[in-house]
Amino acid sequence: MEVSGNNVLDYFGSGSNMFNFWLECVRQGRADIIQNYRDEKEKKAVCDQLFMEDRAYALRVCMVIWVEAVKIAEKMNVPDIVIDKTFEEWIIRAREASTPWMLVKLSEAYLMNFARLIDKTDRDDTSLPIFIKFRRYIKSHIGEPLNIDDIAAALRISRSHLSHTIKKETGKTVHAWILAEKINIARLMLSRDMHNMNEIWSFLGFCSQSHFAKCFRQITGLTPSQFRMKVSLLDSGEE
Repeated sequence: MEVSGNNVLDYFGSGSNMFNFWLECVRQGRADIIQNYRDEKEKKAVCDQLFMEDRAYALRVCMVIWVEAVKIAEKMNVPDIVIDKTFEEWIIRAREASTPWMLVKLSEAYLMNFARLIDKTDRDDTSLPIFIKFRRYIKSHIGEPLNIDDIAAALRISRSHLSHTIKKETGKTVHAWILAEKINIARLMLSRDMHNMNEIWSFLGFCSQSHFAKCFRQITGLTPSQFRMKVSLLDSGEE
């Protein structure tokens, strides 16, 4: 089976299985979540189900995943020289991976590396200073019921200045940007079985489960329960 950059994501589902979950973590610079996603037995079971003993197929799929990580890194402004060096290093290491499981473990390490690069770039980027401070503030207060007045006060700027800066940098309102960040974290939490629904919506600072469900559906097109069920079906190979 030939795997291209377009159909591999269709094959694995829209961002919901192990590899796409890892790629979402890469976008957010969260190497820690990749590292803690499932235990080794579960990851090995996914590997065996997908690839059996077909190393050539596993390599083609992993290469597509690696290229996707490169694209993410480019969009996040990681320097080209760093991206190229990292990609070349892992290509060399892939030659020594003699089984699909070794390739999956190598991919895990590769994506964690890119997540760290993106996290560092995120901290060192050249965005407007106010936006950088805003983004860091949101990350460190993601579990709170954030509002624009409190954020502006914390950053010691006016509400209008904050609104104008965020709109200029992202094309979104402050509220829309914060909500998208919260839903991104919710997607990560829903993709793991470690958190129940009450823990997720309360952790992210939503006032109720119904409000959380409404916001989640507004952005993803699915309710949280539907999203979790889709993740479960994709991971079990039933969809």
